[in-house]
Amino acid sequence: MTIRVFIICALSLLASGCATRQVQTLASLPLPADQSSNCCWQALQQLEIHYGKQTYKLTGALAQTRTGVTLVLFDPLGRRLLSINKQGGSFNTYRSPELPEGLPEHFLLASSMMVWWPLADWQAALAQDGKWQIDASREERRLLYRGKPVIRARYAPSSMVAVEGMTTKAILDGPVHLQHEYQALSIEVITQRLDALEQNTVLQEPGK
Repeated sequence: MTIRVFIICALSLLASGCATRQVQTLASLPLPADQSSNCCWQALQQLEIHYGKQTYKLTGALAQTRTGVTLVLFDPLGRRLLSINKQGGSFNTYRSPELPEGLPEHFLLASSMMVWWPLADWQAALAQDGKWQIDASREERRLLYRGKPVIRARYAPSSMVAVEGMTTKAILDGPVHLQHEYQALSIEVITQRLDALEQNTVLQEPGK
């Protein structure tokens, strides 16, 4: 009887741990449709990621087209660490072994979309979920799970991007700070360039 109780408790803790990880890595977060109202654009960004006691300085390219969303990350030497393409519910992913394990690809894509997609698109995606919510002021977005903040994104004062999301008319007026509420993880993103894309343009990796 004691062994049976122990097994049940162990399974309960395992299930709880898995659920917590899904929340903290945004694995259970519904994502907005690819066809955002602000389509289509491509941004070149600099990212400074603080994870635990480590700091990673990466270059990122984020693109939205009518056919999907693409995120690519490179190290300072130009080597590809991650590429992930989302088309509907399908994900095509490359992950380098050099990308830290604590930075799952779904988290990186979901947090990028959380920062740059229009607030209305996010609210539409989460409306039927009941567990996840997103709210915003002119300087901050908060992603919440069951009413508790999981991720905060802070923008420049009075930034229109916090509500409207990234557009080809966006004023790139300083870095965006992304802070995880439950992990020693923060990301500072500086958008260096923003280009409008034709609707059929696909983000190309260097050398291809």
